[in-house]
Amino acid sequence: MMIYDVHVHFRSEHMMQRLLAQAERLDMVMCTNSINLEGSSSPNFPSRAFVTACNDRTFSLAQQHPERVIPFWYLNPVHGQFACDELERRVKGYRGRQGVKLWEAIRGNNPQVDGIMQLCAEYRLPVLQHTFAEVTGNLPTETSGPDMREMALRHPDVTFFFGHAAGDIEVGAKCALGLPNVLMDVGGNEATNGYTEILVRHVGADHVVYGSDASGRSFASQLAKVFGADLSPAEKERILFGNVQRLFDRQQERDSASI
Repeated sequence: MMIYDVHVHFRSEHMMQRLLAQAERLDMVMCTNSINLEGSSSPNFPSRAFVTACNDRTFSLAQQHPERVIPFWYLNPVHGQFACDELERRVKGYRGRQGVKLWEAIRGNNPQVDGIMQLCAEYRLPVLQHTFAEVTGNLPTETSGPDMREMALRHPDVTFFFGHAAGDIEVGAKCALGLPNVLMDVGGNEATNGYTEILVRHVGADHVVYGSDASGRSFASQLAKVFGADLSPAEKERILFGNVQRLFDRQQERDSASI
C-alpha cells in the first residue's frame, strides 16, 4: 500500500537523500516543505528572500523526484501581497500535486492570512498549519488548537492538515469536532499507546492523516502510531493513503478542468 506523509521538512541535502531512500523502500510519497536553508536554522519570521530561497529548493527537489515529493510552498502571511504573489507564481510554475505550509510567523486565525486562503480555496491546495501547545507557553504568533478551529471556520473552502494535532491531542481533537475541512496530522509527538485511537474516536478515521515531522522524527516511530493502533485495516488505509488521495484527486480534477 502506498503511504502519504503530509509533514516532511527538507533540512539538509544529506538527510533528504536518506529520507528519499527510506521513502522508496516504504512506497511513500512525502509532502515536503523547506523552512530552513542548508546549514541554517528556521527563523520564526522569515524574510521575503528567505521564503523564496526555501521554495526554490523545494521546487528543485520536487522536479527531481516527482514520484516521491509533493511540494508544499512555505509562506509568511505577514508579507501580504508578496506572499500571495509568491504562491501564485509557485502554483503556476509547477505542474503536479502541491500544497501550502504555514509555520509560526502569525496565528492562522489572523485576517492577514485571508488572501493566501482565498488562493488555496481557488486552487484546492491543502494547507499544513503548524499548531502546538508548549508547556512553557506558545510564542505570541504560534497557532494553538483553538486558533486552528477559528481558522478552519473562517475558511470553510480550504482543507487543513492540523499539524501535530495541537501538540495535546485531546485538546486538538476537541478543537476539530464538527469541522469537515480539517484532517488531524499524527506527526511530531511521542508514539504513545492510544495516540491515534483518541483522534479517531473524536473525529473519525476520515479526518486523520499520517505525518511524521521528519527529519525531526523518524518514519518508523510515527508510522508505529498507525500500524500499532487498535484500528481496522480499512481505517488504517484511510489514514495512510485514502484521505490524502481524495484531496489530490479533487485538486487534479480542478487542474484538468482549467486546461
